[in-house]
Amino acid sequence: MEEDTLKWEIVSALTAVVSLVVSAIALYVAFAGTKTTNQIATEALKTARQANEISLGLVREPAVLEFAFSDQSRFTFDFTDPTILKEELKTIVTVQNTGKKAIDAVALEIIGIVGLTQFLSNPMLEFRSLPAHSARLDLRAALQPQALAHIDVRKYLLTYLEKLSSQLPDRNGTYSTVVNVVLSPKAANESTPSPAGLSVTTNDRRLITIKFSPAGLESAEAKAALQGNDVAHRVYGN
Repeated sequence: MEEDTLKWEIVSALTAVVSLVVSAIALYVAFAGTKTTNQIATEALKTARQANEISLGLVREPAVLEFAFSDQSRFTFDFTDPTILKEELKTIVTVQNTGKKAIDAVALEIIGIVGLTQFLSNPMLEFRSLPAHSARLDLRAALQPQALAHIDVRKYLLTYLEKLSSQLPDRNGTYSTVVNVVLSPKAANESTPSPAGLSVTTNDRRLITIKFSPAGLESAEAKAALQGNDVAHRVYGN
């Protein structure tokens, strides 16, 4: 009899534990579902408010220009061989109009990043006073929504490297540097380029790695690329 009573108490205890575990799981699932639903509702409300503000003319629909690809091989350039600087549209970045407004110009800002410029013969050497370079490209044809464009970035990168080379100790040495390139598009009906803002996109900036020698900046190919008035580009329809 006592043995039966003990078994019954054990079964009752196990049943209670299982019930508590099931209740806890159900509570977590309900909480997670509510949290997800709230997040979706918040994002939907935010989008609706933005659309309403745009429709009322309180804010303008931003032009959005993004880098079309993310694989790093497209953002790594080797300028140690000047022959790569001879041909147009070989050193390119590809951008895409992911917004709703046509774009007819783009401003590019090239910013050096402290700690990411190295003298390959002496990697411990530090370069902390890094330059920046800003440029604007007026497109030959408007970049329509979802359309792509190739931009030849030789001149922009070489201009930055010229500014950087003045503080490098060995002009015949080989260096590696990383720059942050940020895009600011100009909508066809706007007067100046304007960044879309981090609330719209974070894909308007990329790190570009360049391997180079300051001596190479004095080559005929580099000088020709730097002195050219036009920056080659090609706009593709969607």
